[in-house]
Amino acid sequence: MTALEERLANIEALLTALGRTVAPQTQPELDISLSDIDVSGSSNSWDISPIQTPLDVAHCQHTAISNAGPQLTKAASSDQLGLAPLSDVLPIVDNYFRNYNSIIPLFEENAFMRMLLDWYSSSTKRSTVAWAAINVVLALNYRVLEGKTMDDPAFSQSIRNARSVMSELMIQSHDLIGLQVLLGMVILFQGSSEVQLAIVLIGSVIRLAQSLRLNSKKALEGLSASEQAHRTRLFWLTYIYDREMAQRSQCPYYQPDCETDMELPEADPEEDLGIITTSTDTIRFNYLRSCAKFAFIQGKAHDLLYSQKSHTFTSERKVTSIVLIEELLKEWVDEIPPGLRSTEGMDKRLSPFARDMMTNLWSRHIETRIKIHSIFTFEDTWINRVRRYLSPTVIDISDDVDGEVKREDLTPLPAGWDECVGNARVCLELISTAKLTEYILWLHTCTALPCLILIIVNMIEFPDHDLVARDRKLLDSCFGVFDGAMQYLPKEPFETILSISHQLDRRAKGQVYRTMLTKGDMSYDCDFQMSPSTAWALLDDIEFQ
Repeated sequence: MTALEERLANIEALLTALGRTVAPQTQPELDISLSDIDVSGSSNSWDISPIQTPLDVAHCQHTAISNAGPQLTKAASSDQLGLAPLSDVLPIVDNYFRNYNSIIPLFEENAFMRMLLDWYSSSTKRSTVAWAAINVVLALNYRVLEGKTMDDPAFSQSIRNARSVMSELMIQSHDLIGLQVLLGMVILFQGSSEVQLAIVLIGSVIRLAQSLRLNSKKALEGLSASEQAHRTRLFWLTYIYDREMAQRSQCPYYQPDCETDMELPEADPEEDLGIITTSTDTIRFNYLRSCAKFAFIQGKAHDLLYSQKSHTFTSERKVTSIVLIEELLKEWVDEIPPGLRSTEGMDKRLSPFARDMMTNLWSRHIETRIKIHSIFTFEDTWINRVRRYLSPTVIDISDDVDGEVKREDLTPLPAGWDECVGNARVCLELISTAKLTEYILWLHTCTALPCLILIIVNMIEFPDHDLVARDRKLLDSCFGVFDGAMQYLPKEPFETILSISHQLDRRAKGQVYRTMLTKGDMSYDCDFQMSPSTAWALLDDIEFQ
């Protein structure tokens, strides 16, 4: 208890020193002492109304937003606003701000700590939105930092609490804290089976951001530098997740570029928020600023692929747009430090969470690249081409040696193939060597499986390329990961795509083996370094005379 009181005293001293710089109307002064704070617990009641079934937002109909209220849970009443003891909550909140919020600055720490201490100081100072904000921070820590599953008691309690007042916040919230809560829910739901709910919620987030004029530089006039920086960061977070949800859902994004004049996040912010630093050298990467720039590129890709006007584009216009997007992506990648462009570099330099965040960024990057080149597995044109490899008329499977690929029935590989292969390799290396959680699987499987197929197809088409041995090991590792992950994901479409991947991989192994025999190059055979699983698979398919 002594350590806790010392920690609280430090927080109180910090708030006393810094609190008076905050605008009274948005962040009121806190006048409490440690003796006023109930560290044993705020309430013995954890009774919350059970959550209802998730929204059915198939096809992402935007009308769902206006009708969402009745389908969401009813707001919790004042006597249901329970939290764990402060002695339990404070270390979790501290971990959140030290790790997650330092890179994704959703909340302003001093204001949040003031709100937290205010909550525990008096039951008369408690509000629904503050309670929801505390629960969102707890949920983000449990789910994203600690990797807890959806059915974990601590996580499910905090997300159920926040969700119970979600409809109230969507309808009645008119301040930054309500927006922050809803955006936190978007972040949580995007890494779950309820990603459709995140797609609906982001619409409310953007509308609320616009009503608060976060998209207007003029609205910053008269505010302190700290408040300006906070509002700017919050705008760009809403912008980033708006584009993220649009890319995943193929629905329109809500914040058009023509409706904002906000400057990018500061390149060298005083608070160091949104910055990834390395532990072994002096690399300092502005992650938030990079994400904001990438979100702009995502919007250009979305306009090309999914906007209504894209249906009127000529072939020449589409090619021109792809070239422009490729140029923007190259400029964007060039701004990332070389040490953060490879799995080896990130493993050596970054904390586990910072590595996860870079994995998120690279995953979205490769998803954008393969989509603009029509190499995305969930698109009919590409998956139909991929299935052709399974036809005996294209690859004849033999008990001895497989036949050569007959390309008469295959369309040419898409433009930008080699670069997409290289980026897919990095993406798979990052995911296959990460400490996978349920949250990470939901975030990245829709990108990782197309990357898996891309690497396999490249091996079928070019069975003697220089990185065959490396790719073979990578594929074996990835199959181990995804075969085990299927228990956490829907059977369709993931199990079907994984089954196709296994069948394609058998063809890839056969083509590599055929090339070895054709060349008769034993040194090449040794360099290949087949894994045991590969060797046994090939031996099983060969009938010895």
